This record gives sequence, structure tokens and C-alpha cells, in this order.
Amino acid sequence: MPRGGSPMTAFMPVTVRFCDNKTMLVSSVAGAAEALRHQWPDKTAPGYLEATRLVTLAVEGICCQRIAFDAFTRAAKQQNILVARPKSRAHDWLNAVASP
Repeated sequence: MPRGGSPMTAFMPVTVRFCDNKTMLVSSVAGAAEALRHQWPDKTAPGYLEATRLVTLAVEGICCQRIAFDAFTRAAKQQNILVARPKSRAHDWLNAVASP
């Protein structure tokens, strides 16, 4: 468990497709940490480096998991390895309920 004693938070899953064409479903900061160790197009890109830094801090319990997970998905999107999935009707319903 992270230092704060809280378990890893689960997020809406995202799928990434690495350079070796393998895919991975990622729904937690721990999963993001694992995914960052796979084959990315550019591991020197600023977005990748920032995601790696924030995910590492989140795993250690120092950084907010949401911020780290968002940095991970942003880096994947920037490198065009985030697999777009069509939104389900349930997703639309949840968005409508969550909106003021």
C-alpha cells in the first residue's frame, strides 16, 4: 500500500497500444507504472517523463493518484498510443447524472 495507507484507486480503464503492437488495459496508478515500462515511441518526450515522475510519486503515496493517472493518459494520447473506445450508453448516463 502507498505510504498514506490507502489502496490504489481505480479509474475509468484506458487501453494503450505499444510499439510492439501489444495492448494493455490500465485502470490504476500501479497499472500505469507497469505500462510506462513497456515500449513507447519516445521515452524522452516531456509528457512521458512527467507521467513517469508523477506516477512514481503517486505509487509512493506522495502525489495525488488522479493527477498522476491523468498525466499518464495525456502522455499516451500525445504519443498516439491511447486506443479510442466508443463511449457506452452507461457512460453517457453517468456523465448526465454527474453534471450539475
